[in-house]
Amino acid sequence: MEEAESKCPHCGAEVAKVAIICEDCKFPIAGTEKEKAIFIGRQTLNISKVVSAEEVVKRTQIILYVVAAFKVLTAVLIYSNFKIIFETVFYLVIALVIAVFAYLLPKKPIVFILASLAVILGYYLLLFIVNPIMLYNGILWKFAIVGALLYALYTVVESQKIKKEYNL
Repeated sequence: MEEAESKCPHCGAEVAKVAIICEDCKFPIAGTEKEKAIFIGRQTLNISKVVSAEEVVKRTQIILYVVAAFKVLTAVLIYSNFKIIFETVFYLVIALVIAVFAYLLPKKPIVFILASLAVILGYYLLLFIVNPIMLYNGILWKFAIVGALLYALYTVVESQKIKKEYNL
């Protein structure tokens, strides 16, 4: 019976018998039932945010695969219509890089979202430098892609903070 009193009822970590809160999960051991219920509600919300971030990473991965596929399609169209090797290779390299980032995204989401953003924004900058009018072609898709990546980055960063703060 004494061993149960020296463990946190929420996470099972060892706690002092006179502990007010658990040092690991911040559960209010000596708190009222209301405080305990509020804590459990917050933990449920935090876990939901972490799971949501994992789903956002999966959707972002799909978005990056689609972007890579469109770059491959662009390369094929350029080669079949104009036989321009340099541009064909350029688009294939961009497609390959984005596809690799998409594949690695679940392992280190923040790193590969930032890398994907850098490649895509660099590509858009290059488009603008070469021919400013080309930047405006498909501008809504460009905003949608960058917006999705920024949202994913924000969600993953918030999820990492929650994991660290609440030891999830």
